[in-house]
Amino acid sequence: MKSYPYIQEAYKAILHGDYELAVFWFETAIEKEPDNAEIHYRCSITYARNGKLEQALLHAQKAAELSPDHGEYIMHLGSLEAKKLTAGARLLIEASASNLSKVREDVLAQLKKSIELDPLFTDAYVWLSIAYAELDEYILAIAVLKEAISLEPQNDQLTQLLQDFHKRMKSNKNKSST
Repeated sequence: MKSYPYIQEAYKAILHGDYELAVFWFETAIEKEPDNAEIHYRCSITYARNGKLEQALLHAQKAAELSPDHGEYIMHLGSLEAKKLTAGARLLIEASASNLSKVREDVLAQLKKSIELDPLFTDAYVWLSIAYAELDEYILAIAVLKEAISLEPQNDQLTQLLQDFHKRMKSNKNKSST
């Protein structure tokens, strides 16, 4: 295994919290063994820890391509794709907050796909609930947010957001009945 010494160096760097250096060593190992799915997978994880989603996705895709029957690689790729979709939807929500209805279908589709890819990714549920709330669809917003709370029951921010949605829904009902 030509890449073994480089992988060892990558793990040493990870133990010291130096993910940039770890990526360097994983990339060096990949140069020695470009068709080793496990190295691509480990490199992807390290890029993801370092906040470099695009590079993480590239290596996750390569690992999944090289070993399409390896469930862990497929799950990791799905998780990264979910993060990318959620980030894109978040940008659309933030950019279109005053008129979300124009991008409604895109935002909802991206977030639903994100949840499909990674059903444990709480952020996707939270942003889907926010999108529904921005569209004044509070019943859906509350239902989706409850899913997020079931994933993170100790998260007080989610509970606070749920209370806020209930207040906003009540306020909207009062406005529409007057």
